[in-house]
Amino acid sequence: MTDKPVTILLIGAGNRGRGVFGQYAIDMPHKCQFIAVVEPDQDKRKAFANTHNINSQNCFSSLEQLKEKGKIAQAMILATHESERIEYIRYGIERGYDILCEKPLCQTIEQAVVINDIAKNYGNIFMVCHQMRYIPAYDTIKKLINSGRFGRLISIQHSENLSYHHMAHSFVRGFFNNDSLTPMIISKSCHDMDILCYFADSKPKNVCSFGQLAFFKSENAPPGAKDYCLDGCTVESCPYNVLKIYFNTDTDPAYIRQMGVVKNKQHLYQLLRTNRFGRCVFKCDNNVVDSQSLAIEFSNGINCTFQVAGHNFHERRITKLSMTNGEICYDFTNKCINAYTFEPLQEQEIIPAIPPGTHYGGDFKIMEDFIASIQTRNSHPLTSVSKSFDSHLLGFAAEHSRKTNQTIDLEKYEKEIRVNVYNLDK
Repeated sequence: MTDKPVTILLIGAGNRGRGVFGQYAIDMPHKCQFIAVVEPDQDKRKAFANTHNINSQNCFSSLEQLKEKGKIAQAMILATHESERIEYIRYGIERGYDILCEKPLCQTIEQAVVINDIAKNYGNIFMVCHQMRYIPAYDTIKKLINSGRFGRLISIQHSENLSYHHMAHSFVRGFFNNDSLTPMIISKSCHDMDILCYFADSKPKNVCSFGQLAFFKSENAPPGAKDYCLDGCTVESCPYNVLKIYFNTDTDPAYIRQMGVVKNKQHLYQLLRTNRFGRCVFKCDNNVVDSQSLAIEFSNGINCTFQVAGHNFHERRITKLSMTNGEICYDFTNKCINAYTFEPLQEQEIIPAIPPGTHYGGDFKIMEDFIASIQTRNSHPLTSVSKSFDSHLLGFAAEHSRKTNQTIDLEKYEKEIRVNVYNLDK
């Protein structure tokens, strides 16, 4: 083990690259240092390089440019779009980087199968940024499950409730609004799939899913709606007006970072006149669902329901575990885990820590684990590719179920995908 800062190559200096991973290096310079960056947007690339004092010779606009050099750093963090990740993963493995890849791993189930197979024989660290396992509340729930006090886990109810403005920003106007990139169950909820697999401690066996795009469609546009909010729209009562979402004191900084390097509010206003985030929510090119429900059966008999929906005031997750000697409930809005046992008849309130930072401290903790895994050469971290593959398989199978109106046997589904990927005989 060495105490020297781990050197890192960043792929993608956008919202997550700059605002999460980059911020960790600023806050913890004794732990890691970004010494190279790949980012096609010149302004983002320069901003990240200036912040982290990166030599211009280690600033690249593409994978092709990067390939002209040998291995630059110890580790690589992949924060680019899903459509580009598999090629960077191949590159990182060829060069021998320790890798932390943003979720989801990739764009398709076929790519997930290939990446999982490649990773099985990779001797270095390869983690997926499924940070929910690291959030103190969910870590506490996992420990309660394993304690034995509550008996055996029987069923799970879990929901992801997006605020109306988060839904509009990311999945109607934003980069994740069309399933030509990834379906919403993957782009938004693959780490919910992961936490369900983590709690169940079993492989998913069967899944069926229902969902649709119900609201953010052209036929629901109110009279007088324009293509862009700032193009003279007269619908004053619309909650999705950009002036109500992007100019508040509590506006999520991540919303703004996704628009590039924004200098001030006047600059932001001008951007919103023509960029994708300034569009009317009823006149976008979106096709991902705004609500979806899943029923899941795990191999050990645990059953689970999951719902994701984008029509909520509070941004929160709600989890309820039914067990043979009790139940465990968690609603992030209440900041409290309620744990009950039948014998002895007891109720316990647990208030888990909520560390600062994004994803309730989960991003900070996964960076801590990534750095520690590199320094100690721990090849079995909490969110390895092999552990994350099941959640990707589950998510893609759920989307296949939604589109085909079938219950999907995941073992059979994976075999069919492998036949297609490797041209095997059935």
